Amino acid sequence: MIKYIWLIASILLGAAGQVLMKWGVSAAKPAGAALLTWAGVKAYWPVMAGIGSYGLSSIFWLLALKRFPLSTAYPMVSVSYIVVMVLSFYLFQESLSMQKWAGAALISAGVLVIARAG
Repeated sequence: MIKYIWLIASILLGAAGQVLMKWGVSAAKPAGAALLTWAGVKAYWPVMAGIGSYGLSSIFWLLALKRFPLSTAYPMVSVSYIVVMVLSFYLFQESLSMQKWAGAALISAGVLVIARAG
């Protein structure tokens, strides 16, 4: 059961990293807030948090890989595409077209088929 928690944590933290980085680069910044300065680090903290989220996601990913075959685990990461799509709609007011929903349905079907085969 813990292997599923590690896999889900990796997927969710990876998606959170994407959202945080988008938020960080989209928000207005004060003049002179270059990323590699102290003012930049303070202004771009969501980017830094997103990178940290990716790092933590990688740790959980390694733990999951110890327990899952790669051919089963790696396709599960595509669930993060759907998570990011939905979060982008709510947080950034991005559009959710029928094409995007159809793609999400195809991804879900593929993940289901692979999960049941593994």
